[in-house]
Amino acid sequence: MEMPATLKVPELLNRRAFSRHAIAAASLGLLPVSSIVKQDSAAPGHNTLDIGEKPEDLSIPNWEEVRTRYANVLRVYGARLSPEQKQRIARILTENQHMLASVRAFVVQNGDASACTLRLDVSK
Repeated sequence: MEMPATLKVPELLNRRAFSRHAIAAASLGLLPVSSIVKQDSAAPGHNTLDIGEKPEDLSIPNWEEVRTRYANVLRVYGARLSPEQKQRIARILTENQHMLASVRAFVVQNGDASACTLRLDVSK
């Protein structure tokens, strides 16, 4: 059964090539970010995560989150950023992580009132 010439699929886009590309894309989505970054930083002259030392008041999981966010920014915008912009982004991400850590440390239960209300204590 011959397909009409208008419905033929180009040679570059066939089922096998599409499935290979789909499998490769899906497997990259399953890899942890740190392993992708390690592969990128293995390239000569490419030190993508040189964001300095871990601040002493930031925990290791929080620092890893900063590094992951920084790696994501470099993945998306890396070619367009100057070294000064990369340093500024690293500083901003570190400052934001300090603020996030303090917010996350606050324990909230399901029955607690929302933070949108202000209750004044006039008993004093």
